[in-house]
Amino acid sequence: MPWGFYDQAQKPTGVDVALCGALAQKLDATPEFISLDFKGLIPALQANRFDIVCAAMYVTPERQEAILMVPYIQASQTVVAQEAADINSIEGLCGRSASVLQGSGSLKVLEEASAECGAKGEAAIRIQSFDSQPVAMRALENKSVDAFIATDSLISYYMKQTPGLKKIATGIRPTQLGIGVPKGNEELAARLREGLTAMKADGSYALILKEWDIETAAVDSFE
Repeated sequence: MPWGFYDQAQKPTGVDVALCGALAQKLDATPEFISLDFKGLIPALQANRFDIVCAAMYVTPERQEAILMVPYIQASQTVVAQEAADINSIEGLCGRSASVLQGSGSLKVLEEASAECGAKGEAAIRIQSFDSQPVAMRALENKSVDAFIATDSLISYYMKQTPGLKKIATGIRPTQLGIGVPKGNEELAARLREGLTAMKADGSYALILKEWDIETAAVDSFE
């Protein structure tokens, strides 16, 4: 998946690794990447286990109450299913099952879609949440669920690696993703904005997005 993963040599790679690694270097710092379950990222940041969170984290009012967030990229949601499945929309998931990353913006999309199913008198979506994207994806590959939801960029990358899938809904709720910073550390947040602005000016920001085939994920401002 494009955001962050370990390659065959067990080295961290992906969009977040490339962007935030380059950002650290722009700020004359040496990046050190720590892997953690998504739902534990904010508590660990608040406990000062690391300096920032760079993990495709959606900017939401709830998160902004807990931490500072510096927008750095944007994404929307896509739902994918087996190519032979008789599902052609997110509404078609009523009474079906779908896998998703625990604590993600994708989970909220599924929960709202499930609530709409109930409002129409149809069966709810059977949501299966997992601690990591690879496990959530494997649930679809193994046909343990009928669909999988994640960001457009991740799904596009996933489909290149996994034949036999189709998109049943895409472009859902475009939202900015933000780098998480401990509450009260406005100085660090300002430095991150300055570094990202410098990367945009020298072309390295666009180059990294192009490398991962997600040029459309660029944001106009880091404020």
